[in-house]
Amino acid sequence: MTPTSTPRAAAAPPAAPGGAPGAVISVAVMAHPRRLDRARELAAAFPQWPATVAVDPEPDGPPTTLRAARAAWAGMPARATHHLVLQDDVVLCRDFAARLAAAVAARPEHPLALYANWNAWNGSATRAAALAGADWVAAVPGEWTPSLALLLPRADVLALLAAIPADSAEQTPDDIVLHRELTARGRQVLISVPHLVEHLGDLSLIGNDAYGPRHSACFADRTGPAAGATPRDPATGARYPRWQPWESSPYAPTLLVHLHRGEAHAVLATPDGPRHLTVVEYLRGTGLADAATRAHRERTGELPGQPTEYPGLRAELWYAGYLLGITAPPDGPAPGDPVVRAALRTLALGGTNSLGPVRRWADQHADRLTELVADGVAAGRTHRRRNGPPTALTPSRTAALAPAEEIWQRTPVPEET
Repeated sequence: MTPTSTPRAAAAPPAAPGGAPGAVISVAVMAHPRRLDRARELAAAFPQWPATVAVDPEPDGPPTTLRAARAAWAGMPARATHHLVLQDDVVLCRDFAARLAAAVAARPEHPLALYANWNAWNGSATRAAALAGADWVAAVPGEWTPSLALLLPRADVLALLAAIPADSAEQTPDDIVLHRELTARGRQVLISVPHLVEHLGDLSLIGNDAYGPRHSACFADRTGPAAGATPRDPATGARYPRWQPWESSPYAPTLLVHLHRGEAHAVLATPDGPRHLTVVEYLRGTGLADAATRAHRERTGELPGQPTEYPGLRAELWYAGYLLGITAPPDGPAPGDPVVRAALRTLALGGTNSLGPVRRWADQHADRLTELVADGVAAGRTHRRRNGPPTALTPSRTAALAPAEEIWQRTPVPEET
């Protein structure tokens, strides 16, 4: 079901900061006046590169990220070959600049997203890539471009600025505009695995709080220190983690396991765009339901205090893990791998992030829920090793599936208490 990918390997020393030979990275932080101090702190973190702060030129205008984003992209200096735009509410991982330089050295021709939301399709793609041992995952067609921390080669920046002139009155969010313009030019965005920034999750200035806390699907600083000795950059002395070489082929899963408001879905790529069905429906449709049910009964126990609003949440999480395991490469990293574990941890947290009391319950039981998902992954991978990948759904069955966008309107949000 999913293409193979070269697993993470021991790192070779990357190029010195600056990325690929001849590369010049510049940085801009897009900011609202209310967050100007934080934006300046972020810009000051890059003494080795040109870094500026771009303030929304019309902060009292209709809420939109596009104005500040365009100003940030327009701040690319003439000598820059690559331009990074950060939003003002991100936290950088340890050794961010060195890791970014190595990423540009490895992928100088690609747009590089350094974050994906834990409850977005791109977050689900990140989990699939982590289980495949990949350093990169292709951004999901049909979803917005992750823009909290996005690096573009110079030609992409110039094309974007030409498409959105400075006097444009467009108010479309910048992540949707970026997806539109990059897709129109056939540009493939790659998302780093793990992610190099975390979202603070502060009060949204553009009305995104209805989606609940918005965090990374796999933040690098949650993956723990690398085991054993790691090489140092000769220019700065900075250590590089073992996943740092960014050498694996980009991973492009054709099936995403997506948890939204406590319900697990399988999102499939089709010629007509992403389609979805519940994970249980997928297992039935591929003849795997009986095997999954037997494994579920044998391996799992009850979690105390399971929320009464969602009594089936434990099962949804386990079956989501099972489908992740059965569609992942059988020789990929184990659930205990630090990057995999960080990714699996956010399945429950991101998938309940807009459910108020259930979200708080998930926070309290995050370690247990991670073990539950990991148990499902192990069971699914065992089945895969013994029996091979699942049988594909028939074309007629796939064609009859509902558009995946319907997931977002599917389940009502309980009131906060």
